[in-house]
Amino acid sequence: MVSRTLGVWCLIYIICLYGCGYKPMAYFANKALGDKVYVQLKVNLENPEESVKIKDAVNEAIIARFHSRVVSENEADGVLEVNVQQIKDTAIATNAQGFTTFYRVYVNIKYTLEHNGKTSSFSNQGYYDYAASLNSPSTTYNNRSIAIVEAAKQSIDKFVSQVGYSASF
Repeated sequence: MVSRTLGVWCLIYIICLYGCGYKPMAYFANKALGDKVYVQLKVNLENPEESVKIKDAVNEAIIARFHSRVVSENEADGVLEVNVQQIKDTAIATNAQGFTTFYRVYVNIKYTLEHNGKTSSFSNQGYYDYAASLNSPSTTYNNRSIAIVEAAKQSIDKFVSQVGYSASF
């Protein structure tokens, strides 16, 4: 009986959303990008490995959030240029001896979108904290690399919202 009641309420909820004209943000964002997108990366020369990882995160967002396909440049409806402008570390915690134990990494990315003869640009920053290991520089390097990608994902999330919002008007 409970599952039947729950099913009825879910059906009513879906009908209300459909009836009021609700469309998810991905619907509008897909209109702004197109069905087939080419992603062009401008690498941050100080962090080339992380720049490539950021491009992979952008590709994942295009597929999962925009519901578009990533294709070669000659097949694309739209071109998205991803410019990793700056990656900056700031110390946020030190131990009793004055050595930094935690850092915050800031990632600034500029997105330039070209679709249907229109060009839009968005610049976003993301940040993420990571631990420094005084015993193992490779651990610190790995933590930093992960933090850069996570900060970039924040920037990508902001970009998705901006594109969807700007396309809805």
